[in-house]
Amino acid sequence: MRDAVNWLARTSTAATPVLDGDARVVGLLTEKDALRTIAHWAYDQVSGGTVGDHMSPLRIRLTPEMDLLTALRAFLECNFSCLPVIEDDRYVGQMTRSHLLEGMVAWASAIDAEHDQRASASGQTKRPSSIEQMQRVAASHTPDQLARIFSGD
Repeated sequence: MRDAVNWLARTSTAATPVLDGDARVVGLLTEKDALRTIAHWAYDQVSGGTVGDHMSPLRIRLTPEMDLLTALRAFLECNFSCLPVIEDDRYVGQMTRSHLLEGMVAWASAIDAEHDQRASASGQTKRPSSIEQMQRVAASHTPDQLARIFSGD
């Protein structure tokens, strides 16, 4: 466990997967697990044990084919800041909440750009001059897009 704590302290990762002899993920060793272990050593003078004795059990896993919203739901169901990506019971990588947030921002930007492009191509970016036009525009845009259209920018 001492080597694992030292390794975790030298990396910029918040957690690392714990693999069994067949390279299957059986848990996560988190920074919190390491701190808990150090506190146990310091306050109770109890040391030793394996990583398996101190790791957090892992009930939620990601797969490479998961979409961003499914991964988001997985993160909301647990307290881990990173989760392993598993394919065919094998560890293939990990995703952090920061990675997920970056992906969600990129996805939202792509959707906004697509909506703006369609609105621009259809000529609907000008202010509507009648109530009927306003209703058509309002039905075909998101609230953010409507705010931009009606602000005159």
